[in-house]
Amino acid sequence: MAKEIKGKYVPVRSDAEDEIHIICMSQLEEYPEYLTKLDDIVGGYESRFVSERYKNLNLDSVRQRKNGNLINIEHHSSIDADLMRRDYEYCISTHAATKRYVEPFIFYTGDLPIKEVDFANDLMFFNPKWIKSKERCGSIRLNNLKYKIEKQEKCSAFEILDLIWLPKYQNDINFVDTILECVKLYKHVIGDEWVLYVAKKCLRLWVGRHVEDEEQLIEAVGGLDMSALELRPFEEQFANVLLANKLDQAEKRGKEQGKEQGIEQGEENIILKLLKKNSPEEISAQYDIPLEKIRKIEESK
Repeated sequence: MAKEIKGKYVPVRSDAEDEIHIICMSQLEEYPEYLTKLDDIVGGYESRFVSERYKNLNLDSVRQRKNGNLINIEHHSSIDADLMRRDYEYCISTHAATKRYVEPFIFYTGDLPIKEVDFANDLMFFNPKWIKSKERCGSIRLNNLKYKIEKQEKCSAFEILDLIWLPKYQNDINFVDTILECVKLYKHVIGDEWVLYVAKKCLRLWVGRHVEDEEQLIEAVGGLDMSALELRPFEEQFANVLLANKLDQAEKRGKEQGKEQGIEQGEENIILKLLKKNSPEEISAQYDIPLEKIRKIEESK
């Protein structure tokens, strides 16, 4: 997706939080229970529930309970009446398609306090159950993970999900430091291989989107190494969050011309650091950067 700015097409910034939520919803059966605390959820996600208005939308947010009721979990890092109206329409569409009762949930990962918008007008009343990440104590969950690692005990899927979402919980250290701490812990976690693989993807998205220091970025990505087979279906998502990170950093430098120069310089610096330990071919394959561009930078130094 792109928008046009002064004759140039600029990609819309990737929302790492939303990407991570979608990955967890579609790939981890335990995730809905982790969020909602409901222990009677059955099966994987339902892709057949689509509305007339959203024909191309797969509602991977839908799950079924043992009593036949459905739950719908939406993620937001900010909220307004328009988003609430959209969530409401999803639930109405799902109910119309299935004739089942739908319980709405919102997983909110933005800042607190938050005004819980629950209606758009006098006729549309909508009262979802809110799950607020900042109301979950990250320090306790972090210490629990450290204890499990120290004792070399196997972590449950829920504990590995803590590792994924800790950066958005209430913590004693800042957001980026929490991401880096989670990356360090990941290397030592014992658990289900598939859940750990999903966690590795999610942590790479956190790192690629939010770690600005180049040396920390390279070290963290190296700590979450993926084989070419693992990386291939995931590389576009990772490339998008890296680009969004660079665009954010360039904005901080000021004027539009400075932004473009900053992006180019930042990418060049990262490539030069990668070249110290990797061949141009390896960098091109892993980071989806044109091989000719890498060789040009290598030859210029």
